[in-house]
Amino acid sequence: MKKSDIINKASFDKEYFIATQDESGFLVYSSEPFKLSEIDFINLIKVCLIEARNKTIGRKILAIYRDSTEDRKKEITNERLKMIGVEENVFQKPSRQRKPKIK
Repeated sequence: MKKSDIINKASFDKEYFIATQDESGFLVYSSEPFKLSEIDFINLIKVCLIEARNKTIGRKILAIYRDSTEDRKKEITNERLKMIGVEENVFQKPSRQRKPKIK
């Protein structure tokens, strides 16, 4: 599969929305101004992880993206992530090794 096929494949067909949770449950902002396309979501991952704006949030968003695309071929998801520089399972490990405290 060529990169152009992957990019044009249904023009990144998934849609993502922002949600908040309070005492009464979830409030999903599903109107048009709050909708994120799949390319917007991937760009958000790129800003957080690759450009190192906030790696903690980037890892969470990447986990959400991988979970939301489980139902389709992994090759499509992995190829789209490779295009922005995220390799498979690169961000699964902590970036620093923890040192135990010795008293």
